[in-house]
Amino acid sequence: MKLILASSGFTNEVIVKACEDLVGKSRSAINFLVLNEAIKAEKGDCRWLIDGLQEIADNFGGTIELLDLQAHDLDYVQERIVTCDVIFCFGGQTDYLNKVFEETGFAKLLPEILEQKVWVGSSAGSCVLCHKESKDTSVNVFGETVDNRHYLELLPWFFLPHFGSSWFPQLTEGVAIKESKLTNLPIYLISDRSALVVCGDLDNPVVELVGNNFVVVKNGEVVQRG
Repeated sequence: MKLILASSGFTNEVIVKACEDLVGKSRSAINFLVLNEAIKAEKGDCRWLIDGLQEIADNFGGTIELLDLQAHDLDYVQERIVTCDVIFCFGGQTDYLNKVFEETGFAKLLPEILEQKVWVGSSAGSCVLCHKESKDTSVNVFGETVDNRHYLELLPWFFLPHFGSSWFPQLTEGVAIKESKLTNLPIYLISDRSALVVCGDLDNPVVELVGNNFVVVKNGEVVQRG
């Protein structure tokens, strides 16, 4: 398993280099398959999607293919996955993304996919693999729809993106501490300049934090800052 759980994609060299190292070949030859399901539930200015695609194009020289999970069957999806080195999953509404993954059957394929390909999540594309935050944080901080109370829970922690971002000023260290008192799992509060690099397997993930401005909270206490 080789994952990068980012808050906002390839915002700095350390995240780009982490991806290159996980793939194991030159960034100039790395091929991307892009999932942008989560943006379908967004409203307003979505130039951040354009910016995110531009970051991939600026830093990597291989192909960039977009795949619509709702437009194809799983056989076609698997055929396209074979051709890529990295699956990049964009942000947006995590509740909606989770719903698409489950309704299309993609969620059932994910454990096997995560063992074979490098997964890079951006915001919702990272959150969906983890546990879901409380209803209060989901609604009042991230503006989620709360159609469900669970994400895929493939990874044993909570991921709170955009720490320190002007887009989510209400996401504070205090929110993470409050969340951590509701669970015995760690809370990763991640800025747009940092990411989790995850290796190992789903039963025993190994985490490295890269970049800057992140906080790890467990049992109501901050255990790491960077």
